[in-house]
Amino acid sequence: MNIVISGYYGFDNVGDEAVLKCLVEGLKERGIVDITVLSNKPDETSKKYKVKAANRNSFVEIYKAIKQADVVLSGGGSLIQDKTSSKSLWYYLGIMLLGKILHKKVYVVGQGIGPVDKKFNRWLTAKILNKIDGITVREELSKEYLKQLNVKKEAMVAADFVLGFSNGNVKEIFGKVLLKENIDLASSEYVLICTREWENSELSRVELARAADFIAQDYGYKIVFLPFYHEDMEESDRVATYMKMPYEILTEKYEIEEILSIIKGSNLLIGVRLHSLIFAFISMVPFVGISYDPKVEGFLKSIGETSAGDINSFTAEDILNKVNLILQQKEEYIKKMSKRLEKLRERVKKNFDILFN
Repeated sequence: MNIVISGYYGFDNVGDEAVLKCLVEGLKERGIVDITVLSNKPDETSKKYKVKAANRNSFVEIYKAIKQADVVLSGGGSLIQDKTSSKSLWYYLGIMLLGKILHKKVYVVGQGIGPVDKKFNRWLTAKILNKIDGITVREELSKEYLKQLNVKKEAMVAADFVLGFSNGNVKEIFGKVLLKENIDLASSEYVLICTREWENSELSRVELARAADFIAQDYGYKIVFLPFYHEDMEESDRVATYMKMPYEILTEKYEIEEILSIIKGSNLLIGVRLHSLIFAFISMVPFVGISYDPKVEGFLKSIGETSAGDINSFTAEDILNKVNLILQQKEEYIKKMSKRLEKLRERVKKNFDILFN
């Protein structure tokens, strides 16, 4: 089976690269090795994941790759939405449409769906998704949203690909990370903050900084900002400006396993980025989510949790209430999360099962 994968790949976004890694590894485990990824950095993607890669910005390369394929996979991630832009949505729908025009099997896999706000975009999304061969989504909210879009194709609820990630030897990797960054994390307990810019109000930055200060003062934890994307470094800096307590911002570019090792070594994570929460979850590190998008609420709901609030309306107290509750019952919390992770890891397999049914 020759497969083409379409997604937000080759942009140095840790979450999306983790999705791709898990997707490629899952396919290879099932005997599918003829894989081409549409990437912004095809050479880098090809080398890193040992796959073929085509330039996602070249119609000629995309056409050739799909023409030679048997199957087109769109996913994972949050591709079916127009919050980023209509152009982005049209791009991913266009890849699916091209797949169908060339008589290929086309599947949406492991995606979070929405929001799709513009009337034309909603119509176009339904039109194309009703033509494809199958859909798996990462949570129940996405399945419901597809119905709201008038998508008749039945979607299967699976889970985010990254939930199937294996942690590996994180201690050994962590040691190398410390040398790279020249920050002493090994001798102190620390809390990670993984934020992002998303039309944040200045007040949200002040409240996050206040929460970080309280945690540093009350628990004695070092505060460390962990950017998941190059833009997150600037946002981390904006939040840190309002802090009174000492902090660190990690500035190096890290591989997925290195990020996991940093998270695994922490005591707590406060995250806006969806995959920072998922990384904490698979590492069994307590976490508090701040919702900037329905996908964050969708993930938290799928594991029986709620966020500390919306990105533009939460307060420091909302975060602290969550933190206090979790840390008071840490052992019970970890046990509960472990059971939920086990169930979700089983659901990840549905993203692959759809190809063989």
